Amino acid sequence: MPDKKPTVHLPALFERPGDKVRLPADRQDIIDSKGEVRRVTKRLSFIIDEHRKASKPLGVTLGPDQLHVVIEGLRDHANGGLGTLELGDRDEIESHCLRRLFEELVEEPSSILYTTLTGPDTVRYEAMDSSFWIKSLEHLEKDISSR
Repeated sequence: MPDKKPTVHLPALFERPGDKVRLPADRQDIIDSKGEVRRVTKRLSFIIDEHRKASKPLGVTLGPDQLHVVIEGLRDHANGGLGTLELGDRDEIESHCLRRLFEELVEEPSSILYTTLTGPDTVRYEAMDSSFWIKSLEHLEKDISSR
């Protein structure tokens, strides 16, 4: 008969008797989704305004039509596409300004962090979910067209 080795249970490093093992929580829902969308839109609007100021001396106006091109590229990227900007027959300087704005805005979802509680004293930081990013882009586009 083969020798049967006993099973040994080693407790976790910081486990105390009576503690329940907590698995990491799934991503938590954003409690104030509308408020968060407004906050993100405000942040994006600030970035756009900075690019508008920087583009003016170059003779480029970043109006609703130009911003729509950037938002469409961001939306395409968020949906898994390449995020190609449809620049059409725009001149080189305007195209450059639109690409620079796109490059800055496309990084925003990974810069805006949300927290998920994973234990009584631990928090996990996560980048913005793409579906929430798309909602924020839709709100931004409505905000831009209403100006």
